[in-house]
Amino acid sequence: MGRTFVGGFESTYHPASGVDALEVTGHVARYDEDLDQLLAGGVRHLRYPLRWHRIEAQPGVFDWDETDRVLGTLRARGAVPIVDLVHHTSYPDWLTDGFRDERFGPAFVRYATAVADRYPWLAAYTLFNEPFATLFLSGHEALWPPYDRGVPGLRRLLLSVLPSLSEAAAYWRTALPDAHHVWVDTAEHHTATGPGVDYAALANDRRHVVLDLALGHDLDLERPFLRELVVDGGEELLTLPPLRVDVLGLDYYCHSEWFYDEHGSHAPSPHPVGMADVVQQYAERYGLPVMLTETNLRGLPSDRISWMRYTLEQYELALSRGVPLHGYCWFPQVDSADWDSLLARAAGRVDPVGVVSLDADGTRRRTEFTDAWERAAAGAPVADLPAVRFQPPCDEQLQGLLPSLAHWPWLDPTPEQTVPALSADLPTGRTGSPDLSDHDLDTREHTMTTLPSSAVPATTEPTQPDLVVLSHLRWPWVWQRPQHIVSRLARQRAEAGARTYVVEEPVVADVDTPRLGTEEVDGITRVWLVMPVADSPTLRSEAHPADRGFEDAAADCYGALLAAMLGERALPPDVWVYTPMAFELAQHLEPGRLVYDVMDDLASFKDAPEGLVLRQRRLLAEADVVFTGGPSLDRSIRKQRTTGVHLFRSGVETEHYAQSRLLRTEHERPVAGYVGVVDERLDLDLLDELAEYLPDWTIRVVGPVAKIDPADLPRRPNIEYPGMARYDELPEVMAGFDVALMPFALNEATRSISPTKTLEYLAAGLPVVSTGVADVIADYADVVCLADDGQQFAAACRRVLLDDPRARDRRARPLQARQEWDHIASSMAGLLDAARSAGAGTRAEETA
Repeated sequence: MGRTFVGGFESTYHPASGVDALEVTGHVARYDEDLDQLLAGGVRHLRYPLRWHRIEAQPGVFDWDETDRVLGTLRARGAVPIVDLVHHTSYPDWLTDGFRDERFGPAFVRYATAVADRYPWLAAYTLFNEPFATLFLSGHEALWPPYDRGVPGLRRLLLSVLPSLSEAAAYWRTALPDAHHVWVDTAEHHTATGPGVDYAALANDRRHVVLDLALGHDLDLERPFLRELVVDGGEELLTLPPLRVDVLGLDYYCHSEWFYDEHGSHAPSPHPVGMADVVQQYAERYGLPVMLTETNLRGLPSDRISWMRYTLEQYELALSRGVPLHGYCWFPQVDSADWDSLLARAAGRVDPVGVVSLDADGTRRRTEFTDAWERAAAGAPVADLPAVRFQPPCDEQLQGLLPSLAHWPWLDPTPEQTVPALSADLPTGRTGSPDLSDHDLDTREHTMTTLPSSAVPATTEPTQPDLVVLSHLRWPWVWQRPQHIVSRLARQRAEAGARTYVVEEPVVADVDTPRLGTEEVDGITRVWLVMPVADSPTLRSEAHPADRGFEDAAADCYGALLAAMLGERALPPDVWVYTPMAFELAQHLEPGRLVYDVMDDLASFKDAPEGLVLRQRRLLAEADVVFTGGPSLDRSIRKQRTTGVHLFRSGVETEHYAQSRLLRTEHERPVAGYVGVVDERLDLDLLDELAEYLPDWTIRVVGPVAKIDPADLPRRPNIEYPGMARYDELPEVMAGFDVALMPFALNEATRSISPTKTLEYLAAGLPVVSTGVADVIADYADVVCLADDGQQFAAACRRVLLDDPRARDRRARPLQARQEWDHIASSMAGLLDAARSAGAGTRAEETA
């Protein structure tokens, strides 16, 4: 017994979206970094998940590469993993009915047996994490797959899972007789007054029922919930072969205690008995050694420090009463994601609960809580940990605990420990209170904010500055990265009373003096400079004879005209740049924050303007935040700037393109199609060869022609060029394809591209054939077929028609979930806000 610290990593799989928490938080790629941080703190025990859904992606076919690598690393470094075989809904996709699937039991036993046989050196294991909580949410509350409901639903899932769990436990006991079975589940407590008393009694019985059935413990049919379960047809559950548990793991959160009265249910309880009492109840009921296997608090780092102080104090109180506690686990080690929706939506929204914080781009960030956790793990007395007053909303949630903490030497939060409050207008009911009647209580976490999807009335005084975007791409042209990101940012700014302007390159027209043209569209204001033809007579493009560049000498007045149009504002604008050629214009606007979103290596493009490289160096030096659009671009930019650079691959609006699947109809001959700009980045010779090798197919190239002579396009009877399609038309366009093409030339212009269309094609349900573009190989090699020339492309097109689309979708879903445009824009906004706060602090110091 003692205060042994235990680490832990969150891994829950979202079957509906095909992505798990280890992927969303970046642990799969950064496991070395995460384990280094944990082990450097002197912690040697950790709860570590095995990803069944990835290990056995096909029935009976096991891929152990990743698991061998990580467990081998832990073993070599002297760590003691408590492996977690199934964490909540982390089962393979082919179990299409989840825990209710008739194949679940045999499949689980087969998998659990395979793990035991492969890793006989393991010292501790959890066969099924939180079986009561998981099966209750999946089978009784219909919140997780298979979305069953009520006592009948829970009974169905228990009959499916518990017999196989008992069988697997018996095998592990024989195969690894010295290893410890750590049964992990929620540590609940329910109290009530008045009309809530009976329900509290039922809930207090219900919390024990799964472990009692597994152990054959106290199966008295006078118990209220057990009786309901048996009456509903659960008699068979009373005769399960008892399994053995060595350590009882208890997961305790502030919302683990519930209170019921005439007003309904309350969690956290306003009258908690405290963690020590709850842990003692479980220890005395089962007579087992216990471990605190999970606790955390969603809040600021100072809130987490105070919650750790509370739980450690309660831990030591339980020890003093003789409770055999064997470990303390703050869970998880790195911030988790998406518990704000109880995992209903895989949006990559960070939960601020970890020992190490997670920035929007996946970077790990130490906080004062990290330092405090490491001191506690090293043995610092509880009394030496700071007692910082809880901040909103934790202060209200934890009001019930405060009387028991009257002896603490409370400290007020310092300015560095606080964040500015954000106001939000909620729809109100007839009483004038926020109307939340359609929202279920989230039993794990509380709601987070993200980029809004609908407008609310703007405030009279803007709480955010205007956003001015300087772009070389015209807004009505092909809908791509700038439009996706800026349209979402514009909705956020509008709700804060601010406006968004997209400033485009100048044009010439029959005017006497320069003037600004504007258009209100898609929630933004388009702005462009119109100059007299005589002031700028030199054509830049024969295809677009009116277009000029930001660098045009006649455009010197652009900055002054734009500044006059923007007028005096209380807050200097944020300026967001897509081309270095607008650098001087950005400077003229005196931005509060300067952002450079590097979506392309523009210097490598055909007819790139002079001075672009020099301007890019200056822009990279002065930007407050830099975003990059792909791994190759990111590596290139980091050679010039190492801090404040964040990689955001181009994303996808999955729901938009998924419409294509419903629109697909039979057509006379197969169609291989491309959607996008037709320019020097396409391999026109390859297209020509492809059409030659697929004479019985149609090759359909959809998009505007730019920077190349249309006369140079290959012409064959089976090649079509229908021209540009609007964004809203693209699902229907792709519904007419059988195979999607990315026939990029491998040249300087494509060296650093990360094609947006990859995920769009996949979301539309299409197989994709591409040339070997570096970023496509790096990010999509598992879901895209690669080919080098026309003959190989033709063979690949015929071959991918035979692929299993469901298997392709399973491989693509994790990529899509990580790269939704909503998540990307929200993360970028967060990083910009952080830069603004840091800059404000710096300016305050400079003026002091």
